[in-house]
Amino acid sequence: MDLNKISNFIKTKRKELNLTQEELAEKLFVTEKAVSRWETGRGTPDISLLIPLSKALKVEIPEILNGEENKKNKNDIEKLIEYNELTKKSKFNFKIKLIILLYVLSILFFLSYLRVEYNPNIELNYFIRLFLVVISSILIVIGNRIYANNYVEKIEDKMKVDKLSKTIVFIYYIILLFNMVIFARYSNITSYNIIPFASITNLITNGNLYTIVINLFGNLLIFMPLEYFIIELFKVNKFKQNLLLSFIIILMIETSQFILKIGVFDVDDIIICTFGMMTFYVICNSIKNIRRKYEGKNNANY
Repeated sequence: MDLNKISNFIKTKRKELNLTQEELAEKLFVTEKAVSRWETGRGTPDISLLIPLSKALKVEIPEILNGEENKKNKNDIEKLIEYNELTKKSKFNFKIKLIILLYVLSILFFLSYLRVEYNPNIELNYFIRLFLVVISSILIVIGNRIYANNYVEKIEDKMKVDKLSKTIVFIYYIILLFNMVIFARYSNITSYNIIPFASITNLITNGNLYTIVINLFGNLLIFMPLEYFIIELFKVNKFKQNLLLSFIIILMIETSQFILKIGVFDVDDIIICTFGMMTFYVICNSIKNIRRKYEGKNNANY
């Protein structure tokens, strides 16, 4: 079985039907990159796609497997088995090993973060701890992106891989967040502030630069990723729903800190964190609107 013949056959038949790679991809509900991989010999159509591919190209399955028209020199079952083995072989290459490596490194970085977080004898800067979690998340995203671009053909499966990336990063983030606001805190703190902007004014007036950055900008930025997951993972897209949900989450965290005596109940924290989340919502929504307009113009021109 010749992979180059199969790829050339698919490409030739597509062009004979005056189909673009994008149009063929739409017919098969796969990505355009998947079609490109088939036609360049960097991959083969999944065995489950042979029937819809044969219908789209108006050829028989044995013709695809042989890379030639009207040639059936082998038993169809034998040919399918041979094709399946070829598909497996083409998928297990350097890239899949790289993906595994990225996953292993991600886990190791995150375990390093947990060791630092829960070991009282190790003291590391806040930004270094955050760095370990960010690197862990980036490695997962890169690994899944490589996997999706090289091994996933169906759009539905690509969406599942994307959701898996977001879910894993969300778990990393939630663990980081719980450590910051609940677990890694001093006990027997019972103070509170219910006067809006009193803590902010005092911080700016009396605090040093590091304290201002950690308390003010830290509270502003740390919950922005949570807003991303609310939008992308849990599909809460309306402004009022996001505002209410954001407020409730921050209120619950502040109340829990006060009840458990591990932090100050501060109305300013609620204001800053909720403002940060909604700022991210507005930015994210604006980017989506710009992208829709851009895609709309491209489709109109096409």
